[in-house]
Amino acid sequence: MSVWPVPYDTLDISTRFGTTHVIACGKPEAPPLLLLHGMTANSTMWKENIADLSGRYRTYAVDVMGDFGKSVVTKPLQSPEDCNLWLSDVLDGLRLGRTNVLGHSMGGWLALNFALHAPRKVNRLILLAPVGAFYSIPLQFMFKVYPALLLPSPRRIERAWNWFLAKGNRLDELAMGQAVEAYTHCRMLLKVIPKRFAQEQLQQLAVPTLFLVGEEEVIYNARKAAKLVRKLIPTAETEIVPRASHCLNAEQAEIVNGRILRFLNQ
Repeated sequence: MSVWPVPYDTLDISTRFGTTHVIACGKPEAPPLLLLHGMTANSTMWKENIADLSGRYRTYAVDVMGDFGKSVVTKPLQSPEDCNLWLSDVLDGLRLGRTNVLGHSMGGWLALNFALHAPRKVNRLILLAPVGAFYSIPLQFMFKVYPALLLPSPRRIERAWNWFLAKGNRLDELAMGQAVEAYTHCRMLLKVIPKRFAQEQLQQLAVPTLFLVGEEEVIYNARKAAKLVRKLIPTAETEIVPRASHCLNAEQAEIVNGRILRFLNQ
């Protein structure tokens, strides 16, 4: 947080699953935007995006319960229903009604899961390379990530994170250092494995949705995924981000920030 580019408040929201840590930025009277990070990360992953997003919105970057953030778990999230109850508690604790929701990777799955469950609480939905929502998680993902989680070493952890990046891209030293510390010293308490949503569920989604994916995405084929999303969610907008892979919000922050803001401002 020493390099966080804008002023912020920290909030701790009581929920039935424990205390959820939230970083709030932007003018309190601005429209709300909830940010949900990817798995094995935390809210600091938004440091390349937060200045642009909080310039127009009151952003709430949430540390997902059981992941490598500052939220304190008393009861682990174990099902999609638990995830929805938890997010409902967070919104109530923040005194938010209808809000915009942005999620990356596992956070994208959480965001879509919530929008399908409580569409009246979601104004607009932004999905950055969500995992498990439209495709089952491939074995390749397990082979790349789980060795670093189960037998952590700086070399394994750096190799796993570099796999998530497009050719020639690198995480900055601070972000990679935090990943190494988290994988080495933290314990994953999030018990939910994202599962594909039924076609019937997705076709009924009426929430305006934006799907962004890096052109070099490694978890699934970017173009096929964009085509599938348009088929399953006919109202969705999709875009493939050049020179980016799974960490697209950091790899091509300017492009991603601009596209998100255009969508939100429609």
